[in-house]
Amino acid sequence: MTTARQWWLRAAAAVKDRKSLCLTRVAALRPASGVLPRRPELEAAVIRATSHDERSVDHAGAARVFALARASPAALQPLMWALARRAGRTRCWAVALKALMLAHGLLLRSDLAPRAARLGRVPFDLADFRDRSSPPSKSSGFSAFVRAYFRFLDTRSLFASQELDGGSGDADDEDARLDRVTKQQHLLDLLMQIRPYGDGMEHGLILEAMDCVVIEIFEVYSQICTGIARFLVGVLGSAPTTPRPRPGETVAAARRRRGVQGMRVLRKAAEQSAQLSSYFELCRGLGVLNAAEFPAVERVPDNDIKDLEKLIMSHVVEGRSKEQDENHGKALVAVDNSSVASKTVVTKEWVVFDDDDNAGAGGRQGHFGNYVNPFLGAPWATVAGNENLLLV
Repeated sequence: MTTARQWWLRAAAAVKDRKSLCLTRVAALRPASGVLPRRPELEAAVIRATSHDERSVDHAGAARVFALARASPAALQPLMWALARRAGRTRCWAVALKALMLAHGLLLRSDLAPRAARLGRVPFDLADFRDRSSPPSKSSGFSAFVRAYFRFLDTRSLFASQELDGGSGDADDEDARLDRVTKQQHLLDLLMQIRPYGDGMEHGLILEAMDCVVIEIFEVYSQICTGIARFLVGVLGSAPTTPRPRPGETVAAARRRRGVQGMRVLRKAAEQSAQLSSYFELCRGLGVLNAAEFPAVERVPDNDIKDLEKLIMSHVVEGRSKEQDENHGKALVAVDNSSVASKTVVTKEWVVFDDDDNAGAGGRQGHFGNYVNPFLGAPWATVAGNENLLLV
């Protein structure tokens, strides 16, 4: 049953949204100024989609925003900047979370847009967000949820921006593929941090956000599995590939480096499979619909990981022996390998890794199996029937 206080809060929130729409309508009458001209009709669509209503997403408003983005890639930047203005001013967790969900959808749409129209890094910062719209007993949990979602989205947009600045690169380069898998594993860690951090957070809006997170998790995890499979085929397949040596590096050192990085990825994958199982159990307990539909994630047995490590190490040692045989009989040349930068110690029994930061991520398609990401399902008809978005 809705209490009088809840009715009052909803009424006050509706007044705030109406005031924002009125100010946007007034801004439409002013002369354009600034480096990036304001698009009042897009700002109005963003305001409607990021209302203060804590119960659920305004699906009609969100569909309107995504339909505008689909209709014209040139609208991506103005929409993102409108979101940045909205998110930068709010102290309400519902508005901030809706802004993040919209930004997430725009980034997915940006992956499918022409290169010149793609978005860069998220142009707002919610790393220190503090909710002021809820009682103190609940505000900390909502604030932590928003900050976790922002950390993932900011890192994802950073990786996409780095790939955009660095060009397409060599898609067949094994180092690049392993680096991409490592970066996707980092994204998966950030995604699994998006969860309720307090009691009483079973809001419809929270569950809808986690529905989208679950779909993103399966997309990232499927790309990780594909990358690992390609690595194993390249190392242990019928026609093993030879990694491309870096400047000043021998082929044997390149094989060793690839093997070490591959084993690091395999161990991380085994660890994440167990974490994913726990995460989906939590989601099912909360009632996240997408988590209930997907099959359980099976953990990779430790014995299988050890067997793969032995095979990879034997491949590295075999490759090094072949190189030594090929060089046998040639003039002896003193070689100093100290110039090769590596803090990784490799033995036949174990591998000790140095800690290093990884960045970068692959593109998303917005789909997993028969489940479609709701960010990408906005029909143009939602805009066609609402030509004047500035009406209050």
